[in-house]
Amino acid sequence: MADEKQVYIVDDEPEMCRSLALLLATGGVPARSFPCADMFLDTLDHLGPGVIVCDVIMPGTSGIELVRALPERGRDDPVIIIAGHADIALAVEAMKAGAYDFLEKPFEAHAILDAVKAARDHSCHQCEPMRLIEQLSPRERQVLELVMAGLTSKEAARRLSISPRTVETYRAKLMEKTQANSTAQLIRLGIEAGLRGPASVANLGGDQL
Repeated sequence: MADEKQVYIVDDEPEMCRSLALLLATGGVPARSFPCADMFLDTLDHLGPGVIVCDVIMPGTSGIELVRALPERGRDDPVIIIAGHADIALAVEAMKAGAYDFLEKPFEAHAILDAVKAARDHSCHQCEPMRLIEQLSPRERQVLELVMAGLTSKEAARRLSISPRTVETYRAKLMEKTQANSTAQLIRLGIEAGLRGPASVANLGGDQL
């Protein structure tokens, strides 16, 4: 069953490993910690399927490199990337590499617990991504494409000739329609639906719906 999946914490900060393991234990979730991605990968063949919570920057192999290495090892464990200094571009890179979710430190306890639960269930937002994307208006789809390209709200607003506040409104509508609870999940939905980027934006201007 999905609930039996162990969580593997990969982080070079011992305190982060201890804190996450304790937090997960309070919810009855088994966890095992590794101080670096290289040690985790060296042990991978002896580990059962699970959910990986991995820092993005570590000595040796990075979190994103770990994500890319999993398919080569015949594994499809969902990976939640955590980052101390994150931006949209880094989130996009992580999601395109195959990460399941992306969280910026410091994060609330409920945020990591919700992300782990969704990853353990392995059903959150993976069903019918095209159906979800088809619900979007042309402008909402363009905003999603710009988010996938790593643009901030201000940058997207300049591209679309609308205000940053309007872009934020569209992003809120995207979150509601797709039931995503983070920018990373929006990006993953777009990737799974086959969206490639903001190619269609150049021909648009004004505030279309």
